[in-house]
Amino acid sequence: MVKKVYLVLILSLVLLISFSSMYLCQSHSEPQKSKSEASNITIFLTGDVMFDFAVDPLLDSNVDVFGDLTPLFKMSDLVVINLEDPFTNSSNNLKTVVPVKADPEHAHILKDDNVNVACLANNHIMDYGESGLNDTLRTLETYNITTVGAGSNLQEASKPAYFAIDNRTIAILNFFDTTTFQEFSESELPPATANTSGFAPAEWNVIKENVEQAKTQADTVIVVFHYGNEYSTSPNEYQQNLSRKCIDEGADLVVGSHPHVLQNVESYKGKLIFYSLGNCVFDQTNPSPKESMVVKLQDLNGNLTAIIYPFRITNSCPRFMSTQNAETFLKTIKTQSNADIKIEDGKGIINLDNS
Repeated sequence: MVKKVYLVLILSLVLLISFSSMYLCQSHSEPQKSKSEASNITIFLTGDVMFDFAVDPLLDSNVDVFGDLTPLFKMSDLVVINLEDPFTNSSNNLKTVVPVKADPEHAHILKDDNVNVACLANNHIMDYGESGLNDTLRTLETYNITTVGAGSNLQEASKPAYFAIDNRTIAILNFFDTTTFQEFSESELPPATANTSGFAPAEWNVIKENVEQAKTQADTVIVVFHYGNEYSTSPNEYQQNLSRKCIDEGADLVVGSHPHVLQNVESYKGKLIFYSLGNCVFDQTNPSPKESMVVKLQDLNGNLTAIIYPFRITNSCPRFMSTQNAETFLKTIKTQSNADIKIEDGKGIINLDNS
């Protein structure tokens, strides 16, 4: 009888080991996501950042002018800003109407707050001419901050910047549309040419060539524009056509700045266009630009989600709204937009078509 019990126990143990082995083999033989496909990337994009006027003394006093955004930036893989003024000590301004500049000593705040990319294609980068641009490029290079949208010639100014992050490649491109600046001569707003320095102009042949190139090299292509009419809460036809054509050519996201106020969010062919993010760090007395937002692009294994963080500019710095005020703000943006914005805990969440 005892032998039979032992025999049953032994057979049970053999069967248990056999089933366990079969299960383990099956688990290991199931297809796993390859390391090259896995990703978890966070990218922040902002509107206008300007270190002149009332912002300058704040920086002199060691105020972190990125305010409530700083902790988010420091935990991000990539932070992209539109830098609205050159870093230079030059006093030889090309543009006579509201020339702006930033003290090069203050550039460290960008590095301190994990800003990785400065978009320079805008109506102020050439305020102090080629010397102002060169000072800016040298200053940002000192802090290992990548620049896009301006350079010593057209090829350098318009080329994409590439970032290899967590097994994926991100491309950032930046262009400035001068069609709403007819009052300025080309000598005051000089675009880059084949052999002269300046900003990357929003000319379709230039944009198309570089977006096409970026699409062959990157998993995600982001185009940043400086365009539109100041203080207009709606994009103009040129903005719309330009942005949609970028997506037609393969861009995954288009982000705009310059109007100083927010414009709608458009879903186009499953991709997103943020026509204007408004201001970020900015000294402006007009009350209308105080409410603004930044966008976080989350890439989780190739699935893209855009998250809107609303804030209000207080003493030139971004400060988050209360959850209730943020949700009221987001409902207004949602009403003006065709994008499917889900409002949760004071943030707007939009899933992109990843096909």
